[in-house]
Amino acid sequence: MDKDYEVRLTVVAHNLFAAEIHAGSDASRIDFRTDYGSLTFKPCGVPEHIAGGVHMLTYTFGLQYVALDFLVNPQGRWYLVDVNPNGQWGFIPDLRAPITRALADLLESAHP
Repeated sequence: MDKDYEVRLTVVAHNLFAAEIHAGSDASRIDFRTDYGSLTFKPCGVPEHIAGGVHMLTYTFGLQYVALDFLVNPQGRWYLVDVNPNGQWGFIPDLRAPITRALADLLESAHP
């Protein structure tokens, strides 16, 4: 499949935090984890049908947190390639603070 970019979608409870990941080197184009320094990030929206599927996935598996990776082709179609209930999120600068707040809120609501 010819990909245009990748998306890391982090889910905290019912909150969706998504960012496009654009590769800046040949190595990061194959696997973005090999060259974080070459990456650029851009927060993005989540298509409605993807959001619905993600909410069904988290409900079905009882997940309050999950990191999902998608490949997006040049036509804008999203392909799910990884579901990680322990995935990292801190490497995306613009989403670091909102995800941290959502996780703190989730933990606070679990322990009155």
